[in-house]
Amino acid sequence: MKPEVKAQLHSSSGRSSKIIKDNTRIETVVEVAGAGRLILDVDNKGGYSLRAYPEGSEDPSRGLLAVGVVRADGIVAIRPEGLFAVDGEQGAPDPEQNPNV
Repeated sequence: MKPEVKAQLHSSSGRSSKIIKDNTRIETVVEVAGAGRLILDVDNKGGYSLRAYPEGSEDPSRGLLAVGVVRADGIVAIRPEGLFAVDGEQGAPDPEQNPNV
């Protein structure tokens, strides 16, 4: 069986749906007017990355929210600490920790 990536996109109203297939990789970009972009990239080996860019920020060295691999026996995920996290959410630095210690 040839490796393939397949995605199905749906609108919330249910009026439109589209299936996308590719042999190597699919990148999905969701743009929210006035807020920014969310990008999901998945390859045919199960590797994925999720990035977010607030409006006006295009720095490719920032914005990584998660990276990992989808496998038959589970999902391996890595969430970089402190990037775009909101205080109190996982990944956000503990406000009581002093980074200069």
